[in-house]
Amino acid sequence: MNITPWGENSEQDVQELEQQIGFALPADYRQFLLDNNGGEVTNQTFFVRHLDQEVLMDVFYGITSRYSRSLTLGFWLKEYKGELGESELVIGRDPGGHKILYITAGEDKGVYYWDTNHFFAQSSEQGNAYFVADDFTAFCQALRDYSPFGV
Repeated sequence: MNITPWGENSEQDVQELEQQIGFALPADYRQFLLDNNGGEVTNQTFFVRHLDQEVLMDVFYGITSRYSRSLTLGFWLKEYKGELGESELVIGRDPGGHKILYITAGEDKGVYYWDTNHFFAQSSEQGNAYFVADDFTAFCQALRDYSPFGV
């Protein structure tokens, strides 16, 4: 994964986030936040099978950001309050502002591409989140180098 991390977090920072959201983070994602605090992703894509579409990854949100509040997990928790389930987090975005949603527990557990702006024809009010990977590690492993020529 080609990422420019935004720093590190302390164990206390992560514990405070877990208290705020009301659930324990999966171990792999928790470690990512400890080690990187989110970051900017450069020239990496992931494939959304249901849309038959390669999507350019832009940012993983952190616990804190020296650049903007909108680059933090807490900002998106407040922004989508009432829309997110009990074990859901908005963990990132593509350059168009569509979100990366992580459902951390339950039968729908996994990482999803959330077409929040209904850009794709397949998206509707009844469905606009598309499964990408089983967990955060699998999502990161699915990232591949962007090639403008599909090579």
